[in-house]
Amino acid sequence: MSKHIMNEGYIGGDDFITSGKGSNIIINKKKILDLSLCAGSLILGHNSKIYRDSVREVLKLNISNFAAKNLHAANLSKTLKKIFPQYSKFIFCNSGTEAVIKSLRVARAISKKKLIISVSGSWHGSTGELLFTNDNKYRNIELSEGLDKNYSKNLKFIPYNNIENSKKILDKNRKKIMCIIIEPIQGCLPMNTKKYLKFLSDYANKNNITLIFDEIITGIRFNCSSVQNIFKLNPSISTFGKCLGGGFPMGIIALKKNIVNKLNKNKKNVFFGGTFSGNSINTYVGNKVTKFIIKNKKNIFEKLNEKAMYLQTQLNDFFIRFNYQARCYRFSSILRIVFTDKDIKNRTQRDFLEKKNRSAIDKFRKFLFKNKIYHSKNGIIFLATTTSYKDINYLIKIIQKGFKNKFH
Repeated sequence: MSKHIMNEGYIGGDDFITSGKGSNIIINKKKILDLSLCAGSLILGHNSKIYRDSVREVLKLNISNFAAKNLHAANLSKTLKKIFPQYSKFIFCNSGTEAVIKSLRVARAISKKKLIISVSGSWHGSTGELLFTNDNKYRNIELSEGLDKNYSKNLKFIPYNNIENSKKILDKNRKKIMCIIIEPIQGCLPMNTKKYLKFLSDYANKNNITLIFDEIITGIRFNCSSVQNIFKLNPSISTFGKCLGGGFPMGIIALKKNIVNKLNKNKKNVFFGGTFSGNSINTYVGNKVTKFIIKNKKNIFEKLNEKAMYLQTQLNDFFIRFNYQARCYRFSSILRIVFTDKDIKNRTQRDFLEKKNRSAIDKFRKFLFKNKIYHSKNGIIFLATTTSYKDINYLIKIIQKGFKNKFH
């Protein structure tokens, strides 16, 4: 049935999602607990009341797409300014990937340098210049064919959550660095790394290097704010999206005033356009849902964090009690089960320690699906307001059963 589609996730099989409500999706007419929630975008769950009401309003108000400036994009920008007051300008895009691509374009426009420093473990979508991972010696490894060979020449990795080794690489290349880009909290290992992030922020400020925070996931999901706001950090450019689209595609670039001034002073004409960039429908729904989240933030985020903490605690107590080589890592309502009992601090260590368990990890995911739980291949577990304690206890029960039976 999917033989004509080449997108990732569509190759082989007939397990198509047809609909979703609350914390569940429907696949082959079966209700499945969804741990992905549109890759973390649906903090209110599938088809929330505010989402459905907003879509009805779009139809009632005859809101269409115009490929031109519109009131609804302007209204969303005002809401964003309340959440991220440190930013002077917002640029709307169609996806997180597009936001990252254009943020690099801004950094390049204000710098005569070419070298991008990427922090290991960060994921920046299908951005060609960053579609690489690294080996244990931090050499570039392509994640896709068809990449321009100059991308690798202009890219170096530094180790996430390792200040000493990061500083060595940064110092060695300091005069060539165009920008540093990082996903501050990473889905590959969601944990609090405030000290490392503070180091990067201070280093970039001291050396006049553009620091880009990719908060596509954590923007508004982290206590109705962001990692940079809560930790008092100072990136010059940030990208946001996912939850801020309210269920519709959304990418946002946020620019500090000093970046805008540099663009204006040097008369840099950076192209940001696109037919559906900042389109009326997405920005109207995004604004309505975002304002709802802001209005109800105390209730939403207290309960979300309580549920996430409960899930993590129950799983780790089980893993430790029965001596399983697994641990559950968490930051806010973003979780991940890692198949090692060793203390780890970044993805490089995680990949090394999980290497012998890769077949078990795949088996685990298939076991969950057999038990009506959808766990996406990226391994990240997201919770929504609609994820109930009944859902969580069922998930815990199935995970425990899987480990006891070795995922049969």
